[in-house]
Amino acid sequence: MSRALPTLLAAAALFSLLPLAVQAQELHAGDIEISVVANRLTVSGNHVFHADGSPVFEGDFGDFAGGPLRTDDPGFDSDEETFLVGTIINYTALGSLKYWNGSTWHATVPSNEFVRMDGNLGEETFWTVSGVTGAISGLVGQAGINGTVHEHLDFRVGRAGGVPAVGAYLFQLQLTADKGYLPSMPYYVAMNHGLTVDAFETAVAAVPEPQTWALMLGGLAIGAFALRNRRH
Repeated sequence: MSRALPTLLAAAALFSLLPLAVQAQELHAGDIEISVVANRLTVSGNHVFHADGSPVFEGDFGDFAGGPLRTDDPGFDSDEETFLVGTIINYTALGSLKYWNGSTWHATVPSNEFVRMDGNLGEETFWTVSGVTGAISGLVGQAGINGTVHEHLDFRVGRAGGVPAVGAYLFQLQLTADKGYLPSMPYYVAMNHGLTVDAFETAVAAVPEPQTWALMLGGLAIGAFALRNRRH
């Protein structure tokens, strides 16, 4: 028997003992993890925060077999027994398309660029500088018999009559569900189109505004001070 085999078997046994949430993070790193807190949908995963406090998830056009302008990441994932069996999860498109010009996020894009998202029932949703067109909402997926959802929808960047500009694109979504679940808070997706990894990460890092973090930290400090006084 190879010396490596016992080590591999031990590692496999250890992995089987890990909590499902930890295993899910390893299996589907980068997905938008959906959970339920106090009957409200929540989203988490590898993200930063927008200036308004909403999560920002990342994706990259061009990492999908469909071509250099498409991706099916980030996907949507949940742990087992998160939802009642048969729960239908939908998305709702919000806001308008933002573009990273190399130094800041702008509410205008270079030309007629759009980001398109295809729902699981064939819905076509478009974010443009003017807002959302096409289907405002669409199907993400349905929870199976184990109460989990794991879906990947197609995203595409384009320009009417041309090639979309190299840069980063930002758009907003919200998740809803039936069976009495409350909607998630809105969240953002930042997509890379042709930027280097470092340039894209610079854009993503610029989404939270420094003054907003200062206000948030100040609020936390005030809350902690009030709590300490109340205890005394």
